[in-house]
Amino acid sequence: RPWISSVLKAAIDSSDDQLAMRWALPLVSFGETYTDFLVKKTADQRVSEQIGVLMQILLAMSRFPGYNGIDENISDQPLNFWYLLQEALVDFECEAGDDPEAAPMVAATKAAIKGIYLEVLRALVSKCAYPPTETWADADKDEREKFTSYRRDVGDALLNVYYVLRDDMLSLLVDEVASNIGAFSLANWQTIESVLFALKSIGEAVPESEAVHLQRLFSAELLSGHFMPVLQTTVDPSDRVSQWGLTSTKMSMLSLIGAYSEWWKGHPELLLLVVPCVTSSLNQPALVQTAVAAFRRICDSCRDQLTGASDSMVHLACQVLSAGAAVPAREQQRIFESVAEVVMAQTPDKQAAALAPLLSSLAGALGKGVQFLETAPLGISPADLEPYLEPLLDALRLVDSLARGLQFSDDIEERAQLGDQEATMSLTSAAQCYASSSEMNEFRELLLEVMSRLFSLPVWNRDPASNMAQIDDALLECLLDIVNSSTRRGPHVMDLRLDNVIGFIASAWSAVIACPVSNGSADAVAYGARWSDQCPAFIQSISQLVTVLATAPSGCWQPNRPSIESSDRMLGSVLTRFIDDIYMGISREAPLLATAIEQQPVITEYIFDLGTRVLQSRPALFACLERSAVGHLCEISVQALSVPNRLALRPTAYFLTALIRLSSSVGGRTDVSDLLAVLWAEFGPIWLRTTLAGIGGAHPRSLLPNLAELLFSMVKHHPASAKT
Repeated sequence: RPWISSVLKAAIDSSDDQLAMRWALPLVSFGETYTDFLVKKTADQRVSEQIGVLMQILLAMSRFPGYNGIDENISDQPLNFWYLLQEALVDFECEAGDDPEAAPMVAATKAAIKGIYLEVLRALVSKCAYPPTETWADADKDEREKFTSYRRDVGDALLNVYYVLRDDMLSLLVDEVASNIGAFSLANWQTIESVLFALKSIGEAVPESEAVHLQRLFSAELLSGHFMPVLQTTVDPSDRVSQWGLTSTKMSMLSLIGAYSEWWKGHPELLLLVVPCVTSSLNQPALVQTAVAAFRRICDSCRDQLTGASDSMVHLACQVLSAGAAVPAREQQRIFESVAEVVMAQTPDKQAAALAPLLSSLAGALGKGVQFLETAPLGISPADLEPYLEPLLDALRLVDSLARGLQFSDDIEERAQLGDQEATMSLTSAAQCYASSSEMNEFRELLLEVMSRLFSLPVWNRDPASNMAQIDDALLECLLDIVNSSTRRGPHVMDLRLDNVIGFIASAWSAVIACPVSNGSADAVAYGARWSDQCPAFIQSISQLVTVLATAPSGCWQPNRPSIESSDRMLGSVLTRFIDDIYMGISREAPLLATAIEQQPVITEYIFDLGTRVLQSRPALFACLERSAVGHLCEISVQALSVPNRLALRPTAYFLTALIRLSSSVGGRTDVSDLLAVLWAEFGPIWLRTTLAGIGGAHPRSLLPNLAELLFSMVKHHPASAKT
């Protein structure tokens, strides 16, 4: 109706939020309900005028004066409508298909909708621009957060606009950047920043093959002549107004570069220009996070294209390491991992040469970290110890990040296991190069020395009178992460000998649980808590070793790995100690074992998950456990079955199901079959009675499927015992 338009026009002209909202809600709801009708009838002359009026009303709402969340709350109301309208257009085109009779109607409809979305584009780009400095300064925290949230929603809506306009939208936005970036100034930064934001928002939808508009946007002239100067521009830090505008523009520029990382893959000649644009911002604290995110996306997408620049990438990582606190530790780790992934795209002989400077820098950082930690006074409290420990932790976390980035892909390792010649040759060549590289050998020796030396430092003896050590939790976690990241099926730059790895894990475990616990002192209680907190991490490391050794025993690409029998004996020894200590640790938690298991269900979950993995991937290892450990494991399983706790009962049921199924499929392994027969004779009847009691009503119904599967396995494989 004409009067509706006039009422809304008056509300918009007077910025009357309440009146505009009163009409916005029903009109938007009407439009969202009938988007299919609106699309189909847009080109119908009988109703096109009325539909056009509705569209103009919704457009006016999208252009409502002010800044959403700060001084108006109307412009976000139609955003979902523009999404639904685009979806309806797609459905309309699909329904029409290739029908030649429908082609004119489809073409007319698309043209009409495109005309609407061109106006939507202009409205949204204008509305997502930051407000003037005075308005932003006067806004409180909640208002700023609302505006930022609105910008994110506009970014999503712009994606739908692109699906309608395609090249027309790209052309308009790129023209805007090309014509205005040369005149960029801090007096009008909001305009260019909003266009950069719009281009970034549609990055995931623009095809990698786009060869017209993005070529203009990312031309060598614009990158070196305009992007780089803006990114390198600095202002007086005390001028907060200029600083805000410049930082916002730079962040949008860096995000834009990262959003088109897949496109850079097809234009390697531009990478030498775009990577410096990103890395030049790493020395600016406000931009580090955005710059690192863009850097990682480029490295992930253009790994092969960047191999020729791996030396400069390693040099960048060394600079980041030497920069210290100027680049936050978390961002340093991300850079190291990305650089390592680029290096891994090279041949193994070139990897060794490229990594040499970085390994040398890391070795220096580790040495300094240990030396600084040794200067900490004896008896120092954990809180006061943190400044002494932080440099070492930062260096070890960088080692872990490097180790993650230097991993061969799972695909190559799996293909090599299946006998693929190319994958086998690749891993074999890498193993030979890693073994012959003096830099890599020296770093591995240093890493092992540091890991072993840390446990003997006097700084951990915080109470010399009681002779109790207390290793820092974060340090233990970091060291275990390095072991997990470097222990792979294929070769690894930091791959340590299995006996060294197992020895380290045993030493670390001793550092956690080797303390008096029967004296009831406050220290003993604290140690008990640390034991339960650290236990899952140790079990995860052992689980990683079991998986790797079960699927990748010694071979041409793992010449230093021991035989299956030797690795079983070593793993069996450390597993025996783990299980015995875990049994004792759980038993200390409460007078009754079942109560203790209910209080510590996570430990039960982890230990039986590990047990299931051993049975499924390395059953011979189970026979290498000492009988005491096996007995303790079975005692825990009996009590865990009686506990109505999902975390404890489900993994226990899975473990026992795997154990009972294995009893009929061990083949020629008499040691395994004999052990299983002994276990069933001793614990089988108890497992059976406890399972029946749980099914009979002792446990919630949600746990019955696990108990039923276990009961079925027991009846199937031991029918005689089940009958009695």
